[in-house]
Amino acid sequence: MKFKITSDSAQNLCIGILCFWVFVPQLSYSSSARVLSLIAICLWFVIEAFKPRGLIFRPTVVLFLLAIFSGYTIILELMIHGIEGFLSRIQLYIMLFFLIVQQARRKDLSSLGSIFWLIIVLLAISMTVTYLYVSTVNDRAMRILVRSSKEALELTEKGVGGYSLAYGAVLMLPVLTLVSLRTSLIEFLEVPRVLRITPWLPRLLIWYLTGLSILLVFSSQFATAVITVTICLAVIFVLWRPSSFRVILLFCLMFFLILFGKALIVELLTYLAPIVEGTNYHLKVNDLLNSLQMDSAGGTVSDRVERYKRSLLLFLQNPFTGVLYFTDIGKHSTLLDTFARWGFFIGGVFLYLVTFTQVRALRSLSSQRGGLGVILGTLIAVLIVFGLNNAFMAAGAIIFIFYPLVFSAMERSQMSQGRARKVSIHR
Repeated sequence: MKFKITSDSAQNLCIGILCFWVFVPQLSYSSSARVLSLIAICLWFVIEAFKPRGLIFRPTVVLFLLAIFSGYTIILELMIHGIEGFLSRIQLYIMLFFLIVQQARRKDLSSLGSIFWLIIVLLAISMTVTYLYVSTVNDRAMRILVRSSKEALELTEKGVGGYSLAYGAVLMLPVLTLVSLRTSLIEFLEVPRVLRITPWLPRLLIWYLTGLSILLVFSSQFATAVITVTICLAVIFVLWRPSSFRVILLFCLMFFLILFGKALIVELLTYLAPIVEGTNYHLKVNDLLNSLQMDSAGGTVSDRVERYKRSLLLFLQNPFTGVLYFTDIGKHSTLLDTFARWGFFIGGVFLYLVTFTQVRALRSLSSQRGGLGVILGTLIAVLIVFGLNNAFMAAGAIIFIFYPLVFSAMERSQMSQGRARKVSIHR
């Protein structure tokens, strides 16, 4: 068997090395894994620079906007907070590296198929280990990993994932749900030879990871993750077959929730309080229930609300230039913090960068079965996760590789069906 090494395959190897660091919990604190990943990123750029028609010589509008965002924020970060400030924010820039990869392969997204399936396999392993540990040993394990500590280090060495694994599952579930229900898309996702031992293996992997992701999110004790997944899945199923009636139904449902949502949530939380007693959800449910009944935030909810308010007020006070200093902002919302710190223009650029994939897909895929639902579902997931929490490296691989590959598979499936219809008509 002969293997031909191309520039794309060499770059995929570099991306694969980075994915191991991003998606394997045991490597989270590994210094050697960090160094190897940074070397892989540098090597990827070197290979891209030697491509005759590489992205460096033919930049896109998206890359131009990314250069503005990265250049502006990195320079000011180094000037204001020095190298320590830059290193504390490096996760964001590694996340955006996956956007550069996506732009470099935008005309041949299928060449990233091996990365898609590598992420699937790595997540299936990490989520299995984490779910088994959470369900049998310590149900608060994923919450412990939110902060660096000796206990957190011990958990990662056992292969247990935390915040990024839970919210990575949130971001992935809309597209995983679509592929699970439309398994014909798998043939357009360039399944590697090693997974084609049996035709059922890729399907089983997708089904397994979809179900496991749902179980993991509901076991993670991250309340925002549970709420986000519930909303996204509801949108997908309501808009599975796009029609005027379903869109109107969705808007009516939203209007109903605006009018009566508070009363319904209070009743639901009152019912759930005794059920979740003894878990981390108990504290959050009680705090949320008290805050709704008193029309003010309290407990664990109050800290978040205060952080969001701080960033929002700082942005309103400095809408054009932002406050620049990291120490002033709320530090609990990537979107709000970006607007508060860097101002309207840079904040708007960042918002566009993390949502343009879905916005562009609306034009061509919204009429497909499940298309409108999954596009809105992924958009909602990104806005809620980045709006209420901090960005993480794995999000880049999901938003900039996973989403475009699935959307591309939908487009190719649509074209294939169109060609098949033409052939049948001519016959």
